[in-house]
Amino acid sequence: MSDDVTAVVLVGGRSTRMGRDKALLVPDPTDGRTLTQLVLAALAAVASRSLLAGRSLPGLDVPAVPDQYSGAGPLAGIAAALGAVDTPLAMVSACDMPAIRPTLLHLLLDAARAHPEAPVVLCRSDAGLEPLLSAWRPALALPDLRSALDAGVRSLREAIALLPRHLVLDPGSWRPADPEGVSFHNWNTPEDVP
Repeated sequence: MSDDVTAVVLVGGRSTRMGRDKALLVPDPTDGRTLTQLVLAALAAVASRSLLAGRSLPGLDVPAVPDQYSGAGPLAGIAAALGAVDTPLAMVSACDMPAIRPTLLHLLLDAARAHPEAPVVLCRSDAGLEPLLSAWRPALALPDLRSALDAGVRSLREAIALLPRHLVLDPGSWRPADPEGVSFHNWNTPEDVP
């Protein structure tokens, strides 16, 4: 756990493809934890505090930051949360990624610390950029994210492309930390639930 990192979990989605609220989905009834709780537990390996981006959730004593832009999906959630972060770094994840590997979190944060000029550090997988598990430097990223939102940008990937000096780790860099890339697997539909 690091005092310079805040965990941000995105919980503002509508879960339309899942058909029920993913943030409150309990994948293992014997464990009893929701997807959000599993992600918070994973991020606690690297962060000293946590925030929910989008809304508060019942049963969770974690501060929540509402979106300030409608229709902007994860980009709005990240921008709102980064505005509330008071640590130099933020580790952002979607609430539906329950297999996050701590080794990958450490790798992202190590890269962010080694590149203090980078507003965000994220990975590229075979599926493309993976912005829903990423390390952010709020002081650098927030002004440009807000400018992008004010200009009508609603795509997180598009906003990241506009950030100067963003850092993308290719598979050769991150696969030693997560050989199968399971950290990036998210649950979008009932078929994704094991």
